[in-house]
Amino acid sequence: MLLMLLSGVAVACMSGVIVHLVKTQHPFEVAFFRNILGLILLLPLLAGKGGMAHLRTGRLGPLVWRGMLSAISMMCYFYGVGLIPLAEVTALSFVGPLFATVIAVLVLGERIRLRRTVALVVGFSGALIILRPGFHEIGLGTLLIFGSAASWSISMIIIKVLTKTESALTQSIYTLVMLTPITGLAALPYWQTPNLEEFGWMIVMAALGTGAQLAFTEAFKLSDLTALLPLDFTKLIWAAMVGYLFFAQTPDIWVFIGGAVIFASTTYIALREAQIKRKAMAEVPELPV
Repeated sequence: MLLMLLSGVAVACMSGVIVHLVKTQHPFEVAFFRNILGLILLLPLLAGKGGMAHLRTGRLGPLVWRGMLSAISMMCYFYGVGLIPLAEVTALSFVGPLFATVIAVLVLGERIRLRRTVALVVGFSGALIILRPGFHEIGLGTLLIFGSAASWSISMIIIKVLTKTESALTQSIYTLVMLTPITGLAALPYWQTPNLEEFGWMIVMAALGTGAQLAFTEAFKLSDLTALLPLDFTKLIWAAMVGYLFFAQTPDIWVFIGGAVIFASTTYIALREAQIKRKAMAEVPELPV
């Protein structure tokens, strides 16, 4: 649970560093440095015993698709995070699992029952609470965050398939290997060599992002989904604090209400799926000895 909380704090702080950097650097260039520095930070893990085995894979195609979708999601996020308040970014990013559920039904043929359908409707209603069409202007930043969430949701489906055969480190390495040249090429037309201070902040950004990813993964290894998922909502609190303290951003109450509705919906769907899986496993008859 502590690792989950630390992961949320790290994500909020990383987003704050991104907001600071995109004031002087193009978002695509910031994304490139996030990836190349993150890759450098992960490389020592391949130096240990059996580390190079993580580079062997028979699922190169899905790994490439995951990398491309992650690149789209990241560039949309890095661009959008500089345009709308951090709390709103975090609240809207919670819709990712909702998109993933819809895609899993449409593409993978997963069955969806009444309660999950209601949870999906409630979740997307939470997004409408935040956006309040007709009362609140829906600008480019909002659309980019939605695009980021949608791209990431497809990536989550691929991750779900890959976890059957590939380790988390294998997926992380290959994703960063894909992300680095893609974001690098996207950054070329806007390239502006960072000064020493900016480069220092980029190292901090990469360290926070890599640390958040590792803490999140390790948390789910050590504890149950039911204990950890509610803590993921604290990202909204940390993001609001970072935005208020460092960028004078004051989100309205509808962001928190909508974020809570979306998070409650996605948490219910995840817990319900875990419950169904446990029930199915319990019903599998034991083989005679």
